[in-house]
Amino acid sequence: MDAISYQRAPDIGAALSMASQPGTMFIGGGTNLLDLMKGGVMRPVKLVDITHIDALNGITALPDGGLRLGALVRNSDVANHAWVRERYPLLSQALLAGASAQLRNIATVGGNLMQRTRCPYFYDTAFPQYNKRAPGSGCAAIEGNNRMHAILGRAASASQRIPPT
Repeated sequence: MDAISYQRAPDIGAALSMASQPGTMFIGGGTNLLDLMKGGVMRPVKLVDITHIDALNGITALPDGGLRLGALVRNSDVANHAWVRERYPLLSQALLAGASAQLRNIATVGGNLMQRTRCPYFYDTAFPQYNKRAPGSGCAAIEGNNRMHAILGRAASASQRIPPT
């Protein structure tokens, strides 16, 4: 087991200062990060808990009809917020459809925006070739099973396209 240090940040300035050490990661809800740590994909040496920073929480209706969501707002709080349900029903529906209630109750808006790729090659450390895990290593999906992948910058000719099932 790897040793990981933990610090709770009281404010944004302290969080940024605490995160200056290489290998440091912020943790809010942690739903994606903990999965990556369990699989050995991510190995932080230090976690900075930002869950007690009030400035990163809150749902605010803006005068122009817009919406400001704090990075630490739980997905369930956004989905169930009366103003969001009324003015942004698609956002509410997407959040309700996107995960189980258990995940929605802990996952944060900021975490959703920052979560790592869902590519199975990224999550499987048996594949050493994966640019997002090891920059410059290549992409195992190019020669491997890539039916459900989009390889950007490489257009398939009609003869290379896989017909839909």
